[in-house]
Amino acid sequence: MSKRHFFRFVFILLYCSYGQFVLADTDRIDINLSAQEIDYLQQKKQITMCIDPDWMPLEKIERGKHIGMTAEYMAILEKKMEIPIVLIPTVTWVQSIKFAKARKCDIYSLAMATEERRQYMNFTRPYLSIPVVVATKMDEFFIADISTITDKKLGVVKGYAFGEILRDKYPAMDIIDVDSLNQGLEMVNQGELYGFIGTLVTIGYEFQRNFVGELKIAGKFDEKWQLGVATRSDEPLLHSIFEKAIASISEKQKQNILNQWLAIRYEKVVNYGDIKKWLAGIMLLLSFFLYRYYVLKKYNAQLELISVTDKLTQIYNRVKLDDILEQQEKLYQRYQQIFSIIIIDIDYFKSVNDQFGHQVGDTILIEFSSLVNNNIRNTDLLGRWGGEEFLLICPKTNANNACVMAEKLRKLIENNSFEPFGSLTASFGVAEYQKENNSIKDLILQADKALYDAKKEGRNRTVKAK
Repeated sequence: MSKRHFFRFVFILLYCSYGQFVLADTDRIDINLSAQEIDYLQQKKQITMCIDPDWMPLEKIERGKHIGMTAEYMAILEKKMEIPIVLIPTVTWVQSIKFAKARKCDIYSLAMATEERRQYMNFTRPYLSIPVVVATKMDEFFIADISTITDKKLGVVKGYAFGEILRDKYPAMDIIDVDSLNQGLEMVNQGELYGFIGTLVTIGYEFQRNFVGELKIAGKFDEKWQLGVATRSDEPLLHSIFEKAIASISEKQKQNILNQWLAIRYEKVVNYGDIKKWLAGIMLLLSFFLYRYYVLKKYNAQLELISVTDKLTQIYNRVKLDDILEQQEKLYQRYQQIFSIIIIDIDYFKSVNDQFGHQVGDTILIEFSSLVNNNIRNTDLLGRWGGEEFLLICPKTNANNACVMAEKLRKLIENNSFEPFGSLTASFGVAEYQKENNSIKDLILQADKALYDAKKEGRNRTVKAK
């Protein structure tokens, strides 16, 4: 067994552990087109098709011909519908998108629905559902939670649906568009990108050919690449025809295509003794990696928690608060989603340290932060801003509602007894992010000014920024 076959076998095992293609529930054979649909096909004569010209083993244009898994599917559909499906050659996926918008092609052989694409294409049910993964260099940690790498440079092929989905779900994620899968993986290999996002099957396919032993699959998204046929929106009958045609593809046909493009084939006589040795070695290797993955996952989770948590109070630290503020600003800029902040300062806290010492002062800070944290909404985010100052971030909240929250907390603190010191009070400065704010820095300055006014007016009160 060659090294390439070994890594291909390992890839198949990993692929099975991450998930498989979703296949149809039934083995329907007949399309059962309506008279109107049959008449439409007879008048149309042929169906023009755009594909991704470089997305193996799913699909590719090679010497002007359509190859890959979708080529097998389209051959079946062409036969069932009794109409030629004609490839319109393109150089990049972006060009395929432009051609579809210009109605130069009637269908995409394989595409994922997005809000932007629904403006000019209709989408059938998915006939392939593929896990989405992140490829990194071999020396990077395994990724237990995708949200922990939003500050890293991550590549995705320009125009791919998942790039649009990621930008909406993780607005702070640094996504870099690349021209092709190979270019993205090469940029990871050269250290220009932290990772590349794509499907497990296409990345694994490319690993076998160009990056054996150099890159690895380090993490997996919860979402999958849901892929069906996309049809031009101005011809709705085309959509209903393909919906029926795809539903008619049998389980056996799908499995044959899967086996043809993912199974390992050997032309020489099988040596079962060698296979047993390889399997034993692979199982040992997989056991080691699984154990290492578990340890690293636990270790990474601990590191992540430490990096964003204030050591004393166990709430968010300033680094994490800065990150949350940046995300909230991007949500406002993209969706006009309002948010407010509240700066909280314990009144006369210096007297606590002077009278009882810093150890008691630390105990009171812990109790204070716990009291506030236990009495805010699930969507609100509390962190230690510095010393005896705390910052409360209130998503989807205007300044007036934030003041209501601040007043509730102020009274709660005023009526609480902090042993051994006794009663304490706090002052609150409230500010809302608005168009007039040029930056997060301006927002903080407004809240700071409001807090200063609260102290100037006698402390133990809430002031809203003007």
